[in-house]
Amino acid sequence: MGRIGITYQEVAEAVSELQGKQKHPTVDNVRDILGTGSKSTIARFLREWKANHGLNSDDDGSVPSELSAIVKGLWERLKNKAETQVTEYRQDTDTKVAQMQQQLNQFRQSQANLQSKIHVLEEQLHHQTESNQRLTSELIIKQQEQTKMTERATSLESRRQESQTENERLHQLLKHMQENLEHYQTATQQLRQEQLLQIEKQRNESDQQLSQLRSQLELLTVEKSNYQAQCTQLNKNAAELVSEKKTLNLQNIEMQQQYTVLKLSFDKIEKEYEQLSKTHQQQSINLENKHHAVIELQLKVQSSDEKIALLESDLSMANNKIHTLRHEHQFTLQEKANIEGQLKQLQSSLKSKTVVLV
Repeated sequence: MGRIGITYQEVAEAVSELQGKQKHPTVDNVRDILGTGSKSTIARFLREWKANHGLNSDDDGSVPSELSAIVKGLWERLKNKAETQVTEYRQDTDTKVAQMQQQLNQFRQSQANLQSKIHVLEEQLHHQTESNQRLTSELIIKQQEQTKMTERATSLESRRQESQTENERLHQLLKHMQENLEHYQTATQQLRQEQLLQIEKQRNESDQQLSQLRSQLELLTVEKSNYQAQCTQLNKNAAELVSEKKTLNLQNIEMQQQYTVLKLSFDKIEKEYEQLSKTHQQQSINLENKHHAVIELQLKVQSSDEKIALLESDLSMANNKIHTLRHEHQFTLQEKANIEGQLKQLQSSLKSKTVVLV
């Protein structure tokens, strides 16, 4: 029974295997893979395979230019797409970083505004405290003046009472003298004639004393009126001081209330400042994390660039291999031409020998 010959499918699989091993799909290499088959059959199937794959019969399994162009186009497309994605990602990252920087600047501006407000409130509180201290000092001075006025009023009242006592004493003395005068008049009715001159003299002296006493009484009355006027003025001043004291007390209470409100506002602003500080710290941590993420993305981009460079190097190596294969193909064609020439010479020799034998 005759041996079953090889098929086109076997030759095609052998060629695929040779291409996987980066070897030329020559007749000998295909026969080495198959382990059987005549070279003419293998050569026929090999030419058919090349025709089906758009290769010339003299290409010897080299990579076709169309396939190389497709690979290059695909590579360029992938490269452009990767570069576009990297550029978009970089732009997006730069935009996000710029936005975070803007937010950080706004937060710093807000923090500066709050600091200035706190400074203004502290200055207002300081001025209010100084005003309270000044008003307290003025109140103390007014109280001291009121105490002095009260002491002076007390002294004047004491002098008024003394003057009133002296006036009463003078009135009693005058009354006593009048009584004595009446007594003397009654007692001297019988001796009027004898003692007329003496009585007249005593009367004149009494009149003079009475005039003097009346003058003293008028002076004391005027002094009393002056003292009463001064006492009234002092009472009026004391009332005004009391009213001013009440006003100052109300102002002091109002100042204390304003101080309490300002203190509460300051505490609230201080709490808001602490909250803003915590928020700032959190945003700083978030910004630092995003910065680390940006660095990681930059490292990824750098890794992508390195991969792209590596792929470009591989592509360059593939092109070099294609160039080398083309040179080998030309060398093989030359060898083939030499072998065909030798074959023709052998055929000619065989024909000549056959002719000679005939």
